[in-house]
Amino acid sequence: MFGLGLYNAYAGQIDVLGGTEVAFLVALFTRLFVGIGWYFLFKKADKNPVLAFVPLLGPYIAFRLVWDDFSMSCIFAGSTLLAFIDAVGVQQPVIHAFAIVNFVLWWFMALLTCHCYQTNMIVGFLYGGISWFGSILMGLWPAYNYKGPWSTDPEADQNLSAKERKKRRKKDKAKKK
Repeated sequence: MFGLGLYNAYAGQIDVLGGTEVAFLVALFTRLFVGIGWYFLFKKADKNPVLAFVPLLGPYIAFRLVWDDFSMSCIFAGSTLLAFIDAVGVQQPVIHAFAIVNFVLWWFMALLTCHCYQTNMIVGFLYGGISWFGSILMGLWPAYNYKGPWSTDPEADQNLSAKERKKRRKKDKAKKK
């Protein structure tokens, strides 16, 4: 989301606001606009939209909305925080490695979002490449509806045929009675 080497790209720029570096402001700007986009995506998925701005929890929920996998959602949330730290100038190899992990997972999430919100792949590439613009476009576009997360579980409803889903619903109803 924040881009690899953001600090290195802006490190030679002038300081603004009494010592605040440009890389920090760009990282905050990006996170704010992605949060605004996630706010509207969370609303479409009937989640509390205010959570889009909470560090760690916002990225966790955003990833969990598109892929129903707890562990990958946690990795994405943690790597997003570390990518932000990398973007503002902390030079550590481990932190930079997690920024690379976040870069890969961000693109994966952007393309899965197209599937889960039934959007065009062009908007998904905008979401992945220009995250501050693409996330707002994805969130505000009125025609996109949330259909549920992608699942790698072979027993998940999305992997069953219509006939098998109907049979499973009848079986579940019989168990409840």
